[in-house]
Amino acid sequence: MAFLFNFSACGDSSSSSDPEDTEKIEGQKETGEKKVSEEKGDDLESSESSEAVSSSSEEEVFEPESSSSEFVYKDSSYYAAEKNTLTDFRDGNIYKTVTITVTREEKGDTTLVWMAENLNFYYNKDSAKSYCLEDDPEDCSKYGRRYTWSAAMDSMGRFSDATAGCGYDTLCTAKIPVRGACPKGWHLPTKDDFNDLVEMAGGKNGAAKKLMATSGWKEKNTTDDYGFAALPAGFWTNYAEADLVGSSAYFWTMVQYVPSTSTTSSYQAGIMNITGTYVYIQGYDKRYAFSLRCILD
Repeated sequence: MAFLFNFSACGDSSSSSDPEDTEKIEGQKETGEKKVSEEKGDDLESSESSEAVSSSSEEEVFEPESSSSEFVYKDSSYYAAEKNTLTDFRDGNIYKTVTITVTREEKGDTTLVWMAENLNFYYNKDSAKSYCLEDDPEDCSKYGRRYTWSAAMDSMGRFSDATAGCGYDTLCTAKIPVRGACPKGWHLPTKDDFNDLVEMAGGKNGAAKKLMATSGWKEKNTTDDYGFAALPAGFWTNYAEADLVGSSAYFWTMVQYVPSTSTTSSYQAGIMNITGTYVYIQGYDKRYAFSLRCILD
């Protein structure tokens, strides 16, 4: 099986056994517009792959729980393909993006536009939490926030009722694409999205250095061949304690895992883990908090 690629980019623990992933959360991509409940204060949500993704006509204001956080305005975004940037109008953050095309003999070309930085959008409500190291904004500016799976999936139904209630102890049924906490017009990766990325970059034994940013790692000789620029944000444990910051990167998928030997089968979800030497795609405790990379619809 051959893998070819082309890309365009801008410039500058413990693990579980390999489980079986549930099919309940996977589905066919829906197109068109979906009406979101007015109770949750959201407007029409659309999925577009055009150069501009800015579809909100109503201005919305969300008040964060922390007095140190800014107010969040207007649920819309803009993707500037010529600049490789995404502007999230919910908080004004601007992210680098990268376009990666994977060619697989049995599937043909798959082209995805990825965020080339970790999401840094404030999301805190009950078990749906996001974290900065010592609540330091500079840490989140560098590494992005780390999200529990409840926050990653928008379990509070803040932006869509499709994943409301997708928390720690629930085996939810959501169709792809899953927006979750991503900007409007973007969605969470699936396990297959990460699998394709890793296989293209040389598999679990060869992809790590090629996906890692060229700075910020304790590991040396990283090359960032595709512009993905993974940073070692580490993770937050279920006790909200930081671990492996500077030496590992973890990214949530929207796929739940069902370990064959577990009685708490809904308590894991899929991640991609870059340790500096290897890349793993596996199941992990939903109560942990990991980074988010979003993909253009």
